[in-house]
Amino acid sequence: MGSYGVLSLLPMVVGIALVLVTKRTAASLLAGTVVGAVILHGIDFPKHWLDVVYGTLSSQLWIWVMLTVGIFGSLVALFERSGGSRGFTAAASRLCGSERRSLLMTWLLSIVVFVDDYLAILSVGSAMKGITDRYRVPREMVAFLICTVSASACVSIPISSWGMFITSQLAATGICDASEGIYTYLRLIPLLFYPLLMVICGGLYAARVLPVFGPMKRAYLREQSRELVCEAGAEQEAEGPKPHAWNLLLPMAVIVAVTLAAGDAMYGVFGGLIACGVLYIPQKLMTGRGFLDTAFSGFRDMLGVLFIVGIAFVLRDINDLLGMPEYVLGAAGSALVVELLPLAAFLISFALGFAAGNFWGICAISMAVLVPMTQSMGGDMLLCAGAIVSGIVASCNACFFASQATLAASASGITNDDYAKTSLPLQAVPFVLSSAAYLAAGFLMQ
Repeated sequence: MGSYGVLSLLPMVVGIALVLVTKRTAASLLAGTVVGAVILHGIDFPKHWLDVVYGTLSSQLWIWVMLTVGIFGSLVALFERSGGSRGFTAAASRLCGSERRSLLMTWLLSIVVFVDDYLAILSVGSAMKGITDRYRVPREMVAFLICTVSASACVSIPISSWGMFITSQLAATGICDASEGIYTYLRLIPLLFYPLLMVICGGLYAARVLPVFGPMKRAYLREQSRELVCEAGAEQEAEGPKPHAWNLLLPMAVIVAVTLAAGDAMYGVFGGLIACGVLYIPQKLMTGRGFLDTAFSGFRDMLGVLFIVGIAFVLRDINDLLGMPEYVLGAAGSALVVELLPLAAFLISFALGFAAGNFWGICAISMAVLVPMTQSMGGDMLLCAGAIVSGIVASCNACFFASQATLAASASGITNDDYAKTSLPLQAVPFVLSSAAYLAAGFLMQ
């Protein structure tokens, strides 16, 4: 892997610019990957571009994402056909008797399903979309909450997918021994300024203590201008199988339990699929053939989402081949002083994560470069690690073409462009507060 200097930024710039102009996420990201391949290989780019595509789509990570997301699409289709989604909507509506309560429930569930951010986004979005629709909550607000709060809650709890990854990075960079990983992580949590502030701000937005503004406010005005359609929903609920909330809640409980036990969300969704079969077929909600047809149909419905995620993964690998993360870190590192390192680590990690759409990979690279730099300059390594993780979570929330935002948009029934326009201004509040906190901490804690 070489470094192409400032040219390494061009695929990302082209991709994002085309997204903003054309509103077509997949085609724009695809163009960015082609630009990167041309920079790398000139007129011979087609073969090498295909090599990157083959390598990306045969990787263990892509196979994991494809199976996990696709099978969750199957689960959503099964929840709908069995009446479980309608049963949950009817039961939860008795608790969520207003717009504010429905949003607070969405916020709370995004925290409760903390084991994996993919799992939280898909499950909470599927469960709450029907309820929030009843109270004319913009789907953009649902996408904002499930995407930002789920990742922020997941990273703030050690026994989660993010927690396990970050614990390994703390050991890999020498901040702690492997045997002290969880203890060190607990010390790190108070320094995760952005995730903690995002969870708090998400709750305040949901409770309407913090007012929404900008495009999100316009989305609220759009929904309020529409007539309420509860009567139509009631007629639809009378059709099909009798709705029971347990036909959604029991499989969801199995998904969370198996994910916690196995440490992998893919095993969880497989467990949920089996639980659906055990529940639905004996109740005669569907035949065995109907079960399989519905599962395949749900998987097929996720192909558009998976295509965008797959192209984003290819762009990530093109950026790595161009040496884009190393170029940015090297250019920024030479101009830093120790007091500004926490703020710089937060901003650089955010910028790299957003540009690359690669969060764990950028986290590992940033940790490997910035933590030793902090140590050599006599700074607080744990504070630097907290700033890096915060920046990565902020980029995960903001990167509207990456997997988490794509899943949140799909689960809520909006486009990636809608998510970007409405969500980014609200994310700016915890982002600015976190930047100020890391700036202050750099002078007070070093």
